Amino acid sequence: MVDSYSLPGWAWLLIFIFALIGMINIYLAFKGESEEPEFKSYVEDFMYGAKWRWSWIGNQISNVWCFCPRCDAILVYDDSSCRSFYSDANKTDFICENCSRNVVASISGGNKDYATGAVEREIDRRIRTGEYKKH
Repeated sequence: MVDSYSLPGWAWLLIFIFALIGMINIYLAFKGESEEPEFKSYVEDFMYGAKWRWSWIGNQISNVWCFCPRCDAILVYDDSSCRSFYSDANKTDFICENCSRNVVASISGGNKDYATGAVEREIDRRIRTGEYKKH
């Protein structure tokens, strides 16, 4: 029952090489996960006349919304022109209720979802071009 099984030297060398490769892969996997991309700290910018803020979930932009550049209040939107049969211009206005109901920003082309999508596309563009680093 107490037999000794010895392996030839080449087998031990092969086991050592595979173990070393495995350890290197584990190290690189953990090292790669801890480093966040630089653009993840980019969470605020001035676009379309308003201050926009967002968060990141993974590498996806989330919770995009705009704030008044003067008083930092959350802006409300009016996209009623998109639902009007008689309106020629589809646009979304962003209004500050704190600053005498002034229209702070206006994005033409569609409703609120279109407007926030336009901002997300602009954020993506600024990241791709590196322009976000200048802000």
